[in-house]
Formats: sequence, structure tokens, C-alpha cells
Amino acid sequence: MRLPVLKIVAAALTLLAWSSNPAVAQSPLAGQARLISVTGNLSVRPGASMASRVMAVNETVGIGDELVTDAQSEAVIQAADGSTVHIYPDSRVIYNEHAAGIGDFLHLFFGSIKVHIEKLSGRPNPHSMTTPTAVIAVRGTTFSVFVDDTDATLVAVDEGMVSVANRRSAADEVLLRPGQRTWVRADQRPLRAQAFRGRSERADMMPGQRGNAGMSGNAMSGATGAMDAMSGSALSGGMTGMPGRLGPHR
Repeated sequence: MRLPVLKIVAAALTLLAWSSNPAVAQSPLAGQARLISVTGNLSVRPGASMASRVMAVNETVGIGDELVTDAQSEAVIQAADGSTVHIYPDSRVIYNEHAAGIGDFLHLFFGSIKVHIEKLSGRPNPHSMTTPTAVIAVRGTTFSVFVDDTDATLVAVDEGMVSVANRRSAADEVLLRPGQRTWVRADQRPLRAQAFRGRSERADMMPGQRGNAGMSGNAMSGATGAMDAMSGSALSGGMTGMPGRLGPHR
């Protein structure tokens, strides 16, 4: 009788060690996410905690956690519904900070991310996120968001549709379709949708296509020049040239 008891105890101890190991994959609960890949280091500061630490792959990201990458690091987190967020170098994100009124899904303070919202059984899966200047609403789509040193926000869409508004006037929206982007600054409504070529995470590097975005060549040049003068960042030059901020790996 002693041998079976010893086997049971050994199995229980093994299970306890397995479940307490953060490197073991665990399905996130509703409202949580999981770190599924990282290059370099992803730092997390949980909720109201003042202390930050480096996360390990398969650890849980909780509501209100602040995630930070340095200039040589990037990471991907996955929510319980399968949606993913690719956090590029030199970025700071708060995950699911709806309790504090910042946003329903994410708040990007600075840097760049690429988001894929998984549809639910083929149906729309509404989410929203914010930046210092923009409110972004999606329904199952893939898009990228960049925030520069002046808090100007660039949103670019690969799939689906995204509505973008200034946080000071959330009802004044610009609708983006695949292959379109817009800029938002604190004191202005979003620029009219402008076409770009290639992937959304490179949209800050791409000059727009004339004629497809509903802007004439003169209007587009004027809008681009105005944004250049105000933010110090040319649409064709990209955010990667701005001091203290890096865009995604190319």
C-alpha cells in the first residue's frame, strides 16, 4: 500500500511544480493575455505596482499591466479570444486598462504595435484602444498604430475597417479601409484617409498613392507638409528617424 501512496505524492508534487512554473503554457482567462514570444526583454509593471520585472514566455498579462520594450526588444502577446498584439522596440503599452477609463483593450503611450483582432465564429469582435491623441475602434481586423515624440498618432490598416477619432472629439471619425492610413494630433481631427502600399507596420515609411485616398495631389502635399511642420516627422521619412523612438524591425 505504501508504494501507491508514494506515487500519488510524487505525482502531486510534479503537478504543483508544473503549474507554478511561469514558462509552462496556460490559457489566459477572460480579460487576460499571455506572452507567446519575445526577442530581448519585455518588462511588466503590474497594475498599481511601482516595481517592474522582466517577463518570461507563457506568463500571464493581467488587466492594467504596463508592458515596455527597449530599443532592442519586441514581443507578442495573445488575448483569450486569440487576438494578438505585436509590440515593437521602444514602446510602452497598457493592456486592458478599461477599469481606469483609458481604453477597452489597449492604451499605447508611445512606440509602435501591430494588432490582429480575431473574429468570433466569423462574426465581428468589437474592440477599442487609445493613444494620447486618438480613439481607435475595430471589429475584427489587422492594423498598426504608431505614436511619435509629439504624441501624434498614425493608424494604418491591413484588413477590415477601423474608425479613428481625436480623443477630444470622439464623434468626428475617419473610417479606414485596407491599405489606408491617417494621422491624428491633439488639436486636430484625423487627416483624411490616405493610401499606402505594403504592410501596415511599414506605413510610416511609405509615401501615399495619389488619387486613391480621396485627396488631390495639392491637398495631400499640403496636409503632409502641415504634419511635417507640426510633428517634425515626414510621412515618407517615418517615425524611425525621430529621437528617442524606434519603429518596428524592417
